[in-house]
Amino acid sequence: MVDIIKGKCGTDCATCSFKEKTNCKGCLEMDGILFWGECDIYKCAKHKGFEHCGMCDKLPCGELTHYIETGHNPNRLKNLKKWKEEV
Repeated sequence: MVDIIKGKCGTDCATCSFKEKTNCKGCLEMDGILFWGECDIYKCAKHKGFEHCGMCDKLPCGELTHYIETGHNPNRLKNLKKWKEEV
């Protein structure tokens, strides 16, 4: 079975195209400091004690919506809802 790394923002790191290009180990292992800088989504979820943003009652917040709309992973919201159900 393949171990899937779940980013706090809903990114499935196993399918992220930046993983190999940047040698990214995922936000959990890198404590939110990614190849492009510090992730505010990670900081927020960690501060609230959430495994990921899907646990937040404000899903999707404005910041996460921005990431979904402008980011490389349009499945983030779908992933977060699915992951919440798995807990």
